Amino acid sequence: MNGMLNFVFSLIECILIFWLIDCSMLNRFSGAIKFGAFIIVIILNTTVIQHMPGFHITLKFFLYFIISLTSTHIIYRGKLLMKAFFILVANFIFLISDIIAGNISSYVNKLNIQNILEVLNKSISFSIFAKLLNVIFILLCINIFKRIQFKIPQKYVIIMDIIVFLLIVTLQFIMHISPILQKDSNKYSLYILGISLGLIIISALIIFFFGEICYYYEKEKENYKLSARNHMLEQQLSYHESATSDLSKIRHDINNNLINISSLLKQNNINESVTYIHAITEALEGTKAIVNCGNDIIDSILNYKIAVCKLHHIDIRIDIDHVPNLSVNPIDLTAILANILDNAIEALELMEKKERYISVKIFCYKNYLSFVIKNPFSHEIKRVNDRIDTHKEDKSHHGYGLTSIRSSAEKNGGSFKIYTKNNVFSAIVMLPIEICLDHSKMKNEISV
Repeated sequence: MNGMLNFVFSLIECILIFWLIDCSMLNRFSGAIKFGAFIIVIILNTTVIQHMPGFHITLKFFLYFIISLTSTHIIYRGKLLMKAFFILVANFIFLISDIIAGNISSYVNKLNIQNILEVLNKSISFSIFAKLLNVIFILLCINIFKRIQFKIPQKYVIIMDIIVFLLIVTLQFIMHISPILQKDSNKYSLYILGISLGLIIISALIIFFFGEICYYYEKEKENYKLSARNHMLEQQLSYHESATSDLSKIRHDINNNLINISSLLKQNNINESVTYIHAITEALEGTKAIVNCGNDIIDSILNYKIAVCKLHHIDIRIDIDHVPNLSVNPIDLTAILANILDNAIEALELMEKKERYISVKIFCYKNYLSFVIKNPFSHEIKRVNDRIDTHKEDKSHHGYGLTSIRSSAEKNGGSFKIYTKNNVFSAIVMLPIEICLDHSKMKNEISV
C-alpha cells in the first residue's frame, strides 16, 4: 500500500515538473508524439525515483536532476541552462512544500515528523497537504514565468541556477535538522516554519528581480533595434534627397546643356557633342534607381546599400526576381535585409579592396521569398548563443544583428540560417508570400 502511494505522489511531482517546463518552453514534437513523449518521460522519471529510496537525499537529488534534465533536453527546445533553472525551481518548491507541510503537521499533532510518517493516515494527510502546496506554488510560477521573456545573456541564467541550487541546499539542511530539533521541543516546528516562509519570500523577490533583469534586457534590445532602424532610415532618406537634388540640378541646367549641344553641332563638333550627351546620360543614370523589383522597401534598401558599397569599394552582385506581395511587417523586412547587408559590409571593411564582394540573390520558391546573401571574411567568427560576437569595442550595443534578423523572420512565419564554408559567410532567410510568382515575370540582374 505504501509503495503504491509513494509511486502516485512521485508521479504527481513528475507531472508538475514537466507541466511547469511545458508551459515555459517549446516542445520539439506536436500532436500524438508530443503527448506520448510527455507520458514516457513522466513514467520513466517516476520509476527511477522509486528505485532509489535508500539513497542519501543529496545523491538522490543529483541523480534525479540529471535524469530530468536529460529527458527535458530531449523533448524541449531552448537553452540547457534555462531547463536546469525550471527543474531546480520545481525541486525547490517540492522541498519547501514538504518542510511547511511537515512542520505544520508536527505542530498540530504534537508529534515528531518521523513519527507522523510512521502512522499511515497521518502520513497520507501530510503527503496530500504537501502535494496541494506543490500545485499552488507551481501554478503561481507558471503564471509568473508566462510574463517573462527569458532572452538574456547566459551569465544571468547561471547566476539564477546557482542561487536556486543554494536555496535547495539550505532546505535540505533544514530538513535534516528538523527532526532533531523537534525531539527537544515542538515549538521548533514554528521556528522552522517561519524560516521556510522567509525563504519563500526571498525566492519570490529573487524571481521578481530576475524578471526585471529580463524585462530591462529586452527593452535594451528593442531600443537598440529601433535606434538602428531609425539611423538606417535617416541614411536612406539622405541618399534619396541627394539623388533628388542631383536630378533637380540636371533638369535645371537642361536648357543650358541643350544650347551648348546645339552650338557644338552647328560648329560640326560631332565628337564633342557625343561626349557631352554621354556625360548628361551618365549623370541621369546616377539618379535612377538601379533595383526595381516591385517592392518599395527592398528597392529602397538595395539602392541605398549599392551606393554605400561604392563608397567602400565593394562589388555588389544582385540577382532578384520580381517580388510579389509579402505577408511580412515592413519594419521587420527592413530589419532583416538591412542588418544582413550591414553585417556583410562591416566584415568586408577588414579585407583587401580587391577581395570585397557581396552576392545578393532574392527569388521565390514554394510560396516563400528566399534571400541568399554571401560575402567573404578574413577574421575569426565567434558565435555567442544565437549571435555573432562583434569585433567592435562597444560590445554592449553591437552584435545583436543576427538576433534581430532571426526574431523578425520567425515572428512573420519565416526562418533564418547562417553557414560558413571556405571563408564565405552565407545568410539565408525565407519569408512567406501571399501569392506564387509566375515564372514569366522578369528578373533584375545587376552587378555594381
